[in-house]
Amino acid sequence: MKRTPNRLSALKTSAALLLSASLLGTVPFQVMAQEAMGFTSTDAEEEGYWYSRYNLGNLVMRSGMGQVVVPDKKLILMAMAAVDADFDKAQFMAHNTGYGDGDHVTPPKNVAPIATVYKSGDPHYITQFNPPDFGTQRWDQAKMDTTLTGLANGFTILKETEWARQFHVDDHFGTPESDFGAYWRFVGMVMTMNAKMQTGSFLKNMDAYDLSNGGDAAMLMAISDLADMLSVDQVAHSDVPNRYRDPERAAMFSQGADKLAGMVMASEPDSIRGASLAIQSLVWYAAKTDNVENKAKAMQKVASLAASLEAMTPNDAAEQANMLRGLIEAKRTLGIDHGTIMALAADFIGGFDFEKGGFGNQDVYTIDDFGAIMGALNALRIFETADVDADAVNEVFTSFWENVMNKGGLLQSAPPIFIAKSPFEFEGEPPLYFRYDQSQPVPPMAGGDFGIAPVFATSVGYSNGAWSVVDGTFDTAGAMHASNEMIWFHYDEINGFPEVDLSDVIK
Repeated sequence: MKRTPNRLSALKTSAALLLSASLLGTVPFQVMAQEAMGFTSTDAEEEGYWYSRYNLGNLVMRSGMGQVVVPDKKLILMAMAAVDADFDKAQFMAHNTGYGDGDHVTPPKNVAPIATVYKSGDPHYITQFNPPDFGTQRWDQAKMDTTLTGLANGFTILKETEWARQFHVDDHFGTPESDFGAYWRFVGMVMTMNAKMQTGSFLKNMDAYDLSNGGDAAMLMAISDLADMLSVDQVAHSDVPNRYRDPERAAMFSQGADKLAGMVMASEPDSIRGASLAIQSLVWYAAKTDNVENKAKAMQKVASLAASLEAMTPNDAAEQANMLRGLIEAKRTLGIDHGTIMALAADFIGGFDFEKGGFGNQDVYTIDDFGAIMGALNALRIFETADVDADAVNEVFTSFWENVMNKGGLLQSAPPIFIAKSPFEFEGEPPLYFRYDQSQPVPPMAGGDFGIAPVFATSVGYSNGAWSVVDGTFDTAGAMHASNEMIWFHYDEINGFPEVDLSDVIK
């Protein structure tokens, strides 16, 4: 069982047809080869899946960039038993994994779970890299900005929850009775533990967190999503009972979401990004909450925020993308459509310079900008194909990813194909899905004395005809925001666009 792409691109289909024609002698092989080797939207989607996974795992399991806690051995053993039907504690304690179906969890050494994440840091390793020992993948504590923000913690909790959902998908990672995938089902349990721990830390000490600039909205999205996942009997795309279910914590976190929703509804963001995040967060809250009165208020606020957003003027591609992301959420949930999306999308897509590989009105992109732009392009592909040129959107989606992300070095390193994944996930798959090409360094060769973690830089820029890293530090909020947008490329499986049922609030 392996992960396969959710959508086959038109380019790959045409390449297959060209190959058939070439074999029949009707198409020159050189033309076929150029088509077949072209970077496609499917390649970008699959890289997005893996780049998202690299960033989350390195931040919350390896880096030490936060308030590190010692793993609870009892909880770890319980998690191992929950994901593996023939788990044997005695065999595990004896370090013997050769029993039952042979597929058992072997926890890595020196894991560093984080109770709260810090704002930013330097992702250079400080010791020699050894893949099985997470302790060799720590970052320099002296170079960390230890500020606690809603943006960083909120987008991290949301990322952990969304990846936990992914690791509960039966078709990709099996069930406790399967003979594959036990380790990644276990990672899903660990991600859920982290998310619960981080949410509990936040709710106990909210005053310690900077909730400005959309931090309250990021936390609202995160806690709404986590509370929902902990409350359901089954996770989407799984036929077995929800391994993460925790009704008591779900109820407590739902109350926290109610409080945050009140804060977001009382706010009046004066920036495009702020208004967009507020809209997105209230949609997430309304989709997950059982509080009918609050759901109605939240969606009324979405309508108000959408009107404010429509009156704003974007200055660059990132602001255009944030505006589109917010307005599309309002349109698909409330039906609000004044033609703004169509006109804005035309300007946005029309402003892309394919020779440059970026937008004409912006030469530097933060990782947060990149996430907003890819998220807007993805939303256009999913929801706006009736009014927007889908082929043009897909071409921009593909070119922007290849040039700014891959050629620009926004992902600063990438592990070899056999690291951070299991054979059932990569056997038979194109290496391009996991690492762009040989010019993309593996972590120990990425720079400095010991290398750089496979995580995003803060920003890249265009100069002298090429893209390159401007700021190589790690911005937690931006990286986790972008990582969320990337897993939502596969929205038919991990849906970052939750549906809001308004039947109970419309009288």
